[in-house]
Amino acid sequence: MSLPLRVPLVLLLTIALAGCDRPSGSGATPAAPASAAQAGFDAIVASCTGFLAGRTPAVQRLGAGPWIKLGHSPAQVQHELTRTESAITPYVGKIVVKDNEARAAAASEADAQAITLTPAHLVSNRTHTFIYSFDGRQWRWNNGSRLTKTPGQDDATVALALADVSAPGQGMAGCLPR
Repeated sequence: MSLPLRVPLVLLLTIALAGCDRPSGSGATPAAPASAAQAGFDAIVASCTGFLAGRTPAVQRLGAGPWIKLGHSPAQVQHELTRTESAITPYVGKIVVKDNEARAAAASEADAQAITLTPAHLVSNRTHTFIYSFDGRQWRWNNGSRLTKTPGQDDATVALALADVSAPGQGMAGCLPR
C-alpha cells in the first residue's frame, strides 16, 4: 500500500475507534466515576492512617487494682480498590490495619505514665479488616472484623459492627467514610 493511501486509512480507523471507550448513550467518560471513587477512597485511607498515627497510650486503673498503660504500635495500613461488575456498587474497597497491642502495670498512676511500652509488653498482634462500597456517589462502610493473635492462646476473630468501629476511645472512627 502506498503512503498516500495509508494516511486516509489510518485517519479513518482513528476516527472510527475514537468513541469505543465510551459507554453508549452517555457523553461521560468512564474515568469520572473511577476518579471520584479513587479520590474518595484515598481520603478514607488518609483519614484512617492519620487517625491511627495519632493514637497515644492510655493509663487507667482497673478497679482497686494496678494502674495499666495500654498502647499500640504504629499501624501498617494496606488498602485495595476493586472495580466490580455491578451498576449498583461499581467499586468496593478494603483496608487492612495491622498493629500490636501492648500493656504494662504499675502501682501508681505516675509510675504507669512513666512506662515506655516495648516489645516485652506485647499482649497481641491484631489485624483489622474493613470493607467499603461505593454507589457511584459516596463510600459506605459495610463490615469489618478483627483477628487477634495472643501468644499462648488460640487466635480469635470477632465481627465488628459499625458501633464498634465508631466507639469513642476504643474504636477506629477515623477509618469510617465522612
